[in-house]
Parts: sequence; C-alpha cells; structure tokens
Amino acid sequence: MASRASADLDEIRARSDIVEVVSQYVALKRTGKNFKGLCPFHAEKTPSFTVNPSLQRWRCFGCGQYGDVFDFIMRIENVTFLEAARMLAERLGLEFRTAGTASTQEQKDRREQILQVNQLAAQFFRDMLKRYPLPQRILQQRGVLPQTQERFGIGYAPPEWSTLTNLLRAKKVPLTVAAEAGLVVMGDNGEYYDRFRDRLMFPIWDRQGRVVAFGGRALGDAQPKYLNSPETPVFRKSRTIYALHLAKERMMTERTALLLEGYMDVVAAHQAGFTHAIATMGTALTEEQIAILSRLVSRVIVVYDSDSAGVEAAKRAAEILRQHEIETLIARLPDGEDPDSLLRRLGASALEECLNKAEPLTAFLINDLYRRYDANTVEGRIKILKSSIPILAGIPSGIERDRYISQLAPLHPAYFTNPSKPEELIRREVERFLRYKESEKKKEPSQAEEPPVVEIDEQLPPAVVRAESTLLRGILSDEWRSLVLQIAQAGDMVSEAGKQFFELVRRAWDAGMELHLPSLLSALSNPRLREAVSTRLLLEEPLSEQVLRDSASFLQRWHKRTRQVQISAQLAQDFSPDSVNYQEYQRLINELHSDARHNRKE
Repeated sequence: MASRASADLDEIRARSDIVEVVSQYVALKRTGKNFKGLCPFHAEKTPSFTVNPSLQRWRCFGCGQYGDVFDFIMRIENVTFLEAARMLAERLGLEFRTAGTASTQEQKDRREQILQVNQLAAQFFRDMLKRYPLPQRILQQRGVLPQTQERFGIGYAPPEWSTLTNLLRAKKVPLTVAAEAGLVVMGDNGEYYDRFRDRLMFPIWDRQGRVVAFGGRALGDAQPKYLNSPETPVFRKSRTIYALHLAKERMMTERTALLLEGYMDVVAAHQAGFTHAIATMGTALTEEQIAILSRLVSRVIVVYDSDSAGVEAAKRAAEILRQHEIETLIARLPDGEDPDSLLRRLGASALEECLNKAEPLTAFLINDLYRRYDANTVEGRIKILKSSIPILAGIPSGIERDRYISQLAPLHPAYFTNPSKPEELIRREVERFLRYKESEKKKEPSQAEEPPVVEIDEQLPPAVVRAESTLLRGILSDEWRSLVLQIAQAGDMVSEAGKQFFELVRRAWDAGMELHLPSLLSALSNPRLREAVSTRLLLEEPLSEQVLRDSASFLQRWHKRTRQVQISAQLAQDFSPDSVNYQEYQRLINELHSDARHNRKE
C-alpha cells in the first residue's frame, strides 16, 4: 500500500472546501454569495440550510444546527470528531496525524492492519468464487448477476481448513492480526485455521466503504446458516448497517430507506433497482443505528420476511423507529415470501406493489388482528377489540388514537343499539390500560429492567456545581489548562457529567487534538450528561489561580467528607477499633484536620 502524506487538523480544515464536502450529501444551489439546500438533519420542503464559502461555515435556520466542515461530517455520518478528521483526510488522500502517545499510535496501526488484512481476505474470497463451480451455480440459480456480485464483493470461502491461513502466512501477515480480525481461529493444538469454510462470503463495510467484517452463508446444512465476524476494533454490530455506503446517496435524495433482514434480500433489492435498501446485522435495531438513520432519512419502510418471526421482528423495529419520531411503515409480503424470493419469482413490480401498500405501525397491527380473528363472529369481534386496547394506548397522538377508535367502534356489541356509545367505552378501556401501565412503572423495578439513566438534576449543592464549573472552564482555557491538570483530575469531580467531560478533555489534549467544544460535547455518552456539562460551562465567574486552586481543594475535601459520613454510618452498625473501616475513618479525620490547618495558614 502506497504511503500517504500526513496532515494535522489545520491542514485538513484548510484543504477541505465546505461547499464541495456538503455537496456530496446535499443538493446545493447558489443564492448570491452563499449556497442553499434542504437540510439533511430534519425534514423540510423549503430550503433553510445555508453554506457560506467565505467563512467555511454552514447553518440551518430551520433546526438551528450549525458548524464547520468537521461538525458537518460528525453529524451527517454520526461519527466522533477524530473519525470525522480521518474521513476528511482520506478524502484528500492524506493521513491524519496526531501527537498521540505511543499506545494511541499502536492502536491506530493495529486498526489499519486489520483493515488491510480484511481487504486482502475480500480479494481472496472473490478469487475463490471464480475457481469453485458450486457457489457460482448457486448464485446463478438465485439470479445474482455478475455485475451485482462485483458491486457487493460476493466471494466464497473454500471448504479446506487452512486455505486462507496459508495465504496469509505466504503474504507475511501476522496471524495474530488475522485472528483479531476474526478471519482465523487458534485451535486447542495452538495452530490457526480458517474461521469461514464452504460459505458464500459477503463483505461488510463501514460508512466509508472499507471492509470491516464478513458474513458467511452456508451452502449446505452447516450451522449456523449465517456466520458473522466477531466484533473487532474496527467492527461493532450495533453501529453497522449493511450496504449503507451503497444506499446512502438515494436514501438522502428520497429521505427514505428500505429496512430488510438479510444480505441476500439487500443484494436482490439493489439488483432490482431498490438501491436504498439496507439491513441490520442480524440483531434488533440499536440506538446507534437509529441515530445514523435519522441523519439521512425521515422515513423508513420495514420489509421483513412474511413468516411469524419476520412479522414480529418488523413490529419491534417499527415501534423503536416510531419512538424516535421517524415516520415508519411496514410492508406486508405475500405468505411464504421474503424480499429475495418475491423478486426472483414475481419481479420488481411485485415488491413495488407491496411498498405502495405499506402501512403505518398502528394500521398494520390492527389489520393484523383482523387477519387473526374472524370479525364476522361475536367472539372474533370481541377478541379484536380486547387485543386492540394496548395498541391504541401506544399511539402518542390523541387525534390519531380517536381515528382508530372510530374505526373499531362498529365491532362493539353496544354499537347496534347506540352507535355513539362504543367510542366512549373503548376510550375508557384505553384510559384504564394507561393508568394500569403507569402504576406498573411506579412499582419496584425488576432486575431485568435497564439501569436508570443519569439525570441532569443531581441535587448537588450550588457550591459543588460552581467548583466543577470553574475547573471545567479552566481545563478548556489555554491560559489555565496546565494548572488545572496539575491540581485536579477527573475523579475530583462529583457529578458523572463532570467526571466524563474532564477525562474526555484530558485525553483529547494528550492526543494532540484540537479542543473543539461542540465535538467534545457530542462525544459524551448521554444527552443528559451533555446538558449538565453545558449548564456548568454557561457560568461566567472569572477565573484566577486562587479560584482554581480553591475549587480543586473544595471538591477533594468534599469527597473525603462524603467518605467520612459513609464510614461513620458503617461504624455505627459495627464498631471495632481494629476494623479496616475505623482505620480508614481515622486517616480521613487526620487529612481533613490537616487540610483545615493548611487553609488557615493560607
């Protein structure tokens, strides 16, 4: 691989023309000195997204988002600041250079090695496909054209145990790297062998189109039917969407994605002209995947298999998408069909018809009740009504809920004697169900529930918040950063938000990165944490050496006092002068007295 010139952040920013970068994602039109287009971050019909080439900045006057070229890539690709810098550098044919530590550089080199061995394996699998008649015949029977095979990089892993392993040895590739990439496995005898054998191979790419993993489909009866690469430093299932780099251009143009289940479904859909088709990695939709989709589309059509498992999976996916305010439709396929089989049997027009008939989640769920129960019998109508109550309760819009209640009212036994009464009765049942669910939430949470998220309102004393504010503003200041790093550390912060942000800034500074506040805030793990940090950074009390030292000392004493109170409570239950708790208590008392004497001297 040819070496590339390296560049720092300033060079990447200077050489990345924001109009050219944004134009790869948004159709821009010049208006005077600026360019305008439809905002990619929210649904709109009138352009309010503006790019200023002289300032190299962008802003949407509709949703309020704004920033520079790094901010745009971070948001549109849903990546960190560091990843955005690397993407922009690669676009320029450069290598992003940081003044990181040796371990940071080692991790980067390791990732690069894994990407290189993945690319080597992808070419190997493609070469093997040409040599073995059986996988070629299977692809022909499934109607996968040669150009489609090339577009998706489809290959074949031969049945022998060490074909790829031997090639990697011959290429002087460290097998430890190949094992970390998930391509080879070490046996009990200490020897390596191929992970994938006798399988059609589908490369899995990241958003930049780099091969980060593989999915292998068994040709015979081998189990599992699909075998994916394990998670690696370059591959996380929860953050990966299959074929996104091939689909995102049309997805952004139409603001719509087709969400399918499997690799072959996506391959067949693209070949038939549905080039906005994507798939998850065989798992339920994750928050990271939804965040990626929300940057690119405003509508998702779920097209899963027609069997019961596929229908249930489609319901779950649609429910999650609806909770994130993404317009979601479910397309029902004919019984016994999946997208791949439907396209092979009846062609693109059949899938197009299913898409045109796709229904919102609520309509799909209620219509599914009509398919399961006979509305021509009293028993069937009662079952439909009872089963519809949780569905109606899950509709966030009262207006939409009333519409479905009106549709269901004729099923109620009271409809024939008093047509206006059933709607009221159904509404009461929905309200009763909602009260029941609310009471369930107030009960003791079960162990199976998710741990509670960190709240912004931590009920901390104002003095603690002010002290954290002082140190967080100090570490962001070129003037005071060195002092803050000498006198404080992340563990001195009391709030989880303060701890995470302090450590984030410290690591970014050690790695030689620019301390770009929007990028740092966006790197926090939780929006509540970001809001808590933003609140602290809004305080405008002046900084000085004494104020910073006092703040650090205050927080450090706060932790000692908190620990003292905890140990006092424990000693009250079990007092023993020889206990570890008692010794720790005495040490803290001495430290606090020492701190007090030191403060009086000052």
